[in-house]
Amino acid sequence: MSFDDFKRVEELPIFPLSTVLFPGAVLPLHVFEERYKAMINYAIENQRLFGLSYRKDADVGIETPPDIGSVGCMARIETVLPLEEGKMNLLSMGVVRYKVVSFLQTDPFLIARVEIFTDDLEPDEDMPALFEELMDICKKFLAAAQTLNGLEPAISPELPEEPEAFSLLIASALPIDNDRKQRLLEMISTKLRLTRLRSYVTEILSDYNERLRIQSLAKSNGHGKAD
Repeated sequence: MSFDDFKRVEELPIFPLSTVLFPGAVLPLHVFEERYKAMINYAIENQRLFGLSYRKDADVGIETPPDIGSVGCMARIETVLPLEEGKMNLLSMGVVRYKVVSFLQTDPFLIARVEIFTDDLEPDEDMPALFEELMDICKKFLAAAQTLNGLEPAISPELPEEPEAFSLLIASALPIDNDRKQRLLEMISTKLRLTRLRSYVTEILSDYNERLRIQSLAKSNGHGKAD
């Protein structure tokens, strides 16, 4: 499906979870509750799409439908690994954001009428400079995170060259709480999101660089070289 195809989607099965998904981000899931096994099977039969809506209080066996007007992220199911008793592991990808307009079904799982949206158009002569500055900071942040964790980065180092997509993907990789991530997801101003991200990433990068400095000193026993 193309981006325009996603934008024409009006109905989605909804998965309330205590996590925030962003367009461009990868979401692995282990599905074991009966209602969500049914929901994912429905999604597989209907363009392999579902909506992930953040609910801080979402938990096993608890009904936590998202609020009308709340913002979530449509996910496309990429791969499914069937397990015993109908359980499954799946890998999905965030594609576009939506607002919940109404509910068409609540049992055995949620189906919502949704409205797909993107950021507002913002002609702004300051945007290119802000974007370029943040791109440079974010590359340093991702490199420092990889060095500290010794793992592959959470997102591809090939960052989007379009500001909205870039800002949403970077937001997905930040080590901040889900409430702040949800606020970034809900923003409809790319410039505001980039400005907020610059503050977050600058602070996080400073912390990471200090941790790397201490790590380096510890390895060298404080004498500039390893024993």
